[in-house]
This record gives sequence, structure tokens and C-alpha cells, in this order.
Amino acid sequence: MANLIQAGNGKQIPEGMIMNKYFDNRMNRRNQNVLLATTGGTGSGKSYYDLSMLDSYYFYRFNLPYPIENVCFSVREIMNRLNSKELKKGEMLIFEEAGANLGSLDFQNQISKIFTYVLQSFRSMNIGIVMNLPVLSMLNKSARLLLHAHLITSGIDRDINKCKCKALFHQLNQTSGKSFWKYMRIKWNGKARKIERISYSYPRKELAEEYEKKKFKFVSDLNEGFVQKLEEQHAEEEYKDKRKDLSDVEKEVYDLLITGYSLKEIAVIVEKSYQNCHQTRTRIEKKGYKTKISKNAKKIKINEVEAQIT
Repeated sequence: MANLIQAGNGKQIPEGMIMNKYFDNRMNRRNQNVLLATTGGTGSGKSYYDLSMLDSYYFYRFNLPYPIENVCFSVREIMNRLNSKELKKGEMLIFEEAGANLGSLDFQNQISKIFTYVLQSFRSMNIGIVMNLPVLSMLNKSARLLLHAHLITSGIDRDINKCKCKALFHQLNQTSGKSFWKYMRIKWNGKARKIERISYSYPRKELAEEYEKKKFKFVSDLNEGFVQKLEEQHAEEEYKDKRKDLSDVEKEVYDLLITGYSLKEIAVIVEKSYQNCHQTRTRIEKKGYKTKISKNAKKIKINEVEAQIT
């Protein structure tokens, strides 16, 4: 790689060298896992940053490009990929735009479950995961304690097509549970250097195009599902607005119908003829009420009906 990254003292270090060695050291030499979070606002370059970072690592570790299959847009994709038995020791996944299709509370609950599963799997699989989030607070406290590093996007240099991140590495006090986030220090040219910013160029054209196609499909499916829910909600509200009030007799018959009783059973309960109940149901339906229920509906008062019939 001919591109460079910026060290804290202004000296140039080859692009990818720091994170490549960090990933390789944890997963392949120390037999550990890697849990990272990349945060930043919309358009801050965090997605392309993660792609470039892991693409560089894959060429360094496996001499292969980063596979688009390892970019996941949902909890299900993450779990399927972990269970695929296709991942080798040292591989890494990207959880792209985590939480975009989940509510905040559901998101935190599912993320906690993922981290628990991932930690158990990592002990034997040695696989890393990079969480792509707008803000770190989308992870609950327990999940944040498990992170090894937090990459915060700090701008895009569009003149040279590079994205910069402030890289903070997690030091956890095991006694108090207090977290300390610190810059990495390395030995460079015989001196200790503090790395305040790490930069990566835009990802390869082929990888970027594959990512955009996958993201487009995810966003399209998400929007389609959202529109469908809105239409269903609108139709339900419109249906309710069209309904007219029921009489007391009609209300009683309607409640029994939607519970699962037949007209014959209802006639016994309300002490009316079958024909009368049939006419009542017809009036109810003309007023905009649905009286048909699913085949699996339960009769909650079946014993009472049988007692009255006998």
C-alpha cells in the first residue's frame, strides 16, 4: 500500500499498518477476539472507512480482498454468517448501520444477545466484528464494556480522498468497572509515539460498488416494509371511520361472532331464532364490521354453550 496515515506527531506511517498488526496480534497470535465500534454522523465516511480498514487487513492477513458477504445489515445476517461455518480464524464482520431497522429498546436487547453469543464463539473461532453506529450510546452499558476500541470519524479530506478517525482503545478496570479510553502508543523510529488519528483512503472501486448494491437492496426492502405498514395502518383507520354504531343486540351478537361462536350457538345464547341472528349478522356487516375470524380461533365459552344446548 502506497498510501499513508497520520501519526500524532505528524510523521507518516504506511496506511493500514497499525490496525493490521493490531487485528493480527489479537486474533492470530494471542488467540483473542476483536470488538470495535465506528461512530459518526450521516456522510462522515464511517462505512467506507470500515471497508477500507478491513480490506487492507484481509490483503495483509489472507492475501485476499474483503468479501462483501461479511458486510451485514441486520441481526439475522450477523447470526447466519457466524453459523455458516465458512469463516476462518482471524476473519472480521461489519455490522453496517446497526439499529437502522430496529427500535432503540429492541435494538439494545438484541445487541446484548449478539455480544453474548459472539464472545462465546470468539473463544474458539477468533472472529472480529465492527459495529457501525451513529452514536455509541445506542449500545447499552454492558455492551460498551465489551468493546476493545472506539473509532470516531473526524472528517474527510476530499482533496486526497481520505477519511480520518480518532482511534480510542479501551482499558477497563476489572475491579471498579470503570472505562478509560486512550490513544494507542507505538514505537516508531526508536521513539514512543501517540497515534491520535488514523486515516484510510476510499475503498477499492469494486468493493465500493458491491457495498452500494447491497445497501441499496437493504434500504429498498426497509422502505418497502415501512410503506406496507403505513398502508395497512391507514386502511385500518379508514375502515374504522366508516363503521357505524351498533345497537345493543348487534353488539352482543358481534362480540360472540368474533369470539368464534356459530350462529346456531349464538341463537341459543341470546334466545333468538337462527333466522333472526342471521339477519343481525347481515346488518352488522353492512355497517362495516368484519365478522369472519380465522379457522384457528378458540371458543372461550364453548362449555357454557354446550350446557345451554343440552
